[in-house]
Amino acid sequence: MENNRVYLIDGRKNCYKANLHCHTTVSDGEKTPKEIKDLYKAEGYQIVAYTDHEVLVLHDDLNDGEFLAMPGYEIQIYGDMELPKPLRRVCHLNLYPKDAGNNVMPFYNEADVMALSKIPDVSKAVYVGDGKEPKEYSADGLNRLISKAKEAGFIVSYNHPIWSRETSDIYTGLTGIYAMEIYNHGTSTTHDAYAPSIYDEMLISGQRIGCVATDDTHGDIDMFGGFTMIYSGTLEHSAVIGALENGDYYASRGPIIKELWYENGIFHIECSPAVKIRVSNSCRRAQSKSLKISEKADITVAEFPIQDIDVFVRFTVEDEFGRTANTRAYWRDEFETSLPSASNVKNYLKK
Repeated sequence: MENNRVYLIDGRKNCYKANLHCHTTVSDGEKTPKEIKDLYKAEGYQIVAYTDHEVLVLHDDLNDGEFLAMPGYEIQIYGDMELPKPLRRVCHLNLYPKDAGNNVMPFYNEADVMALSKIPDVSKAVYVGDGKEPKEYSADGLNRLISKAKEAGFIVSYNHPIWSRETSDIYTGLTGIYAMEIYNHGTSTTHDAYAPSIYDEMLISGQRIGCVATDDTHGDIDMFGGFTMIYSGTLEHSAVIGALENGDYYASRGPIIKELWYENGIFHIECSPAVKIRVSNSCRRAQSKSLKISEKADITVAEFPIQDIDVFVRFTVEDEFGRTANTRAYWRDEFETSLPSASNVKNYLKK
């Protein structure tokens, strides 16, 4: 903060380009963990989270001063079991341990592993329980899993809701996740992989969560389409996890957000050349005060006034190719001491 300036994205800090969702030959990916490292590092990434299906494997041997191999794993919970598998709703969650050395999975189900299209090597898996962890497909059932994961020292993200055929009774009822995938590149060949409206639904339901963009890498076609820029200061696991928990990051399919701050009722954003920069909130914000647009793709700076009805704000930058960068939602009490005047709006701050 400078005087009364509040930095929401602080360009003075070190930041790192990350793919937070990746599969390798450990499960159903086409590349080995080392091949993934080499490919992503060559494209300017400093972080890849290895989130193979249903099994947590540490890849400490891939870490160096310029690359961090984050451990994690992805679990799936099916609903609608009476339907054929492609028609069922399914929830996918990514779990990342806060402690880089923690390889103990808080839950594990052998039946889920055996149901995968490619069965991962679980011979060295370390887990709690008997390998028959029940998974109930409902908001309450998922929340029990999320709570158990957090108690075991993990942070949890919610993955690709459109591909998963998820409905609002599920995703608006979740509690305890740190972020959702606003873009998942791996699903873009068959689905609309960009989900800003679902993110807004989750925010309006009262969830104070961030949004990330990922590749969900399985093969070549999935690479380098979505990334998360993380302002962790150092390329250390604990610092990166802390930045994710604190919301110090943004999601992108291409555009770069260089800085975002709030001062004296004005939001100021700087970015790579864009055709559109807009700010949105929890309701219908006045259009004339919410959009900067140019056909020349030459907008690099924009300012927007706060509105009394702004309970939270989030920013979207769009380039000439239609690719977007999305900030997380910033809630009013993060940057402003005054409350909105409308009583019904104040209720959002109580959630």
